[in-house]
Parts: sequence; C-alpha cells; structure tokens
Amino acid sequence: MLFRLVFAGGCFGFSFWAATSGYRNLQLTLMVSAVPLFGLGVITIWTPLFELLTRPLIAMVDSLFFPGGKLEKPLLNFKLPTYLVNEGRYTEALEEYEKILKYYPDEVEAYEKAIWLQQEIFNQNEKAKRLVKRAQRRNLVLDDRFRRLVEGREELTTLDRKSE
Repeated sequence: MLFRLVFAGGCFGFSFWAATSGYRNLQLTLMVSAVPLFGLGVITIWTPLFELLTRPLIAMVDSLFFPGGKLEKPLLNFKLPTYLVNEGRYTEALEEYEKILKYYPDEVEAYEKAIWLQQEIFNQNEKAKRLVKRAQRRNLVLDDRFRRLVEGREELTTLDRKSE
C-alpha cells in the first residue's frame, strides 16, 4: 500500500511538473505527457480513492437501512433450512441449523431439527448425543421423540456390539 501511494504521488508530482513546465515553455509534448501520468497515478490508487469517495454515501445508506447500527447477529430464520431439507440438501440445512444455534443457543426447534438430521440422515449418533446433552445443559426441554431417537439408536448399537 505504501509503495502504491509513493508511486502515485510520484506520478502526480511529475504530471503536475510536466503540465506546468510544458505550459510555461509552450511545449505541447510535455503537456500531453502529463495526462497519461496522471491517469496512471489514479489507476494506482483507485481502490483506496474509491473507498474514500464513497464512504459518505455508504454511511448514509447504512443510516437509512440500519438506523440503530448494524445488527450484531442475523435475524432468526427457519425458512431457509426448512426449504433446504425439503429440497434434500441436508448438509446445507444442517449448516444453517448450526448457524442458528451459534447465534440463538436457546432455540429448541433448531436443536430438534439438527438432532434429527444428525441421527436419521447422517447416522452420526455421537454428534446427535452431544446436541442432546448441550440442550440439556442449557435447561431446554426437547420433545421426548428426539431424546428417544438418540437413546434408541444407542441401544441398537449396544445390541449390535453384543451380538458380534
């Protein structure tokens, strides 16, 4: 960044010198050579220059759409993961439920759906058990069906181990 600023400053300085010297001495070539140098300087620092010039506009738009400031966490939305489950995109749906649990850790429905996906779709009994324990640590009341789902799977795996 520092190199870009120094290079652009050099281009602007030389462009200014070429334009003023060419004008004083009536040298058209020197005056015309100032234009591409000025353009090169602008191109070199375009990104920070653009950010600097648009900052007031962005601040105005932010104040219109987020009058109290930007949101600390996203809005709670169960429509997207439900849609993803209906479309059969289970991995993406599980990721969305995990995002919900990250920002809204007391949301029972998100726990139940994530447990169902882990248990029934992905056959990840350990992860489902961890979710149940996490919900219990938060003193959330899950539907008994989800707890039995995890416990029933655990009993089946225990029986499978005994039969081997």
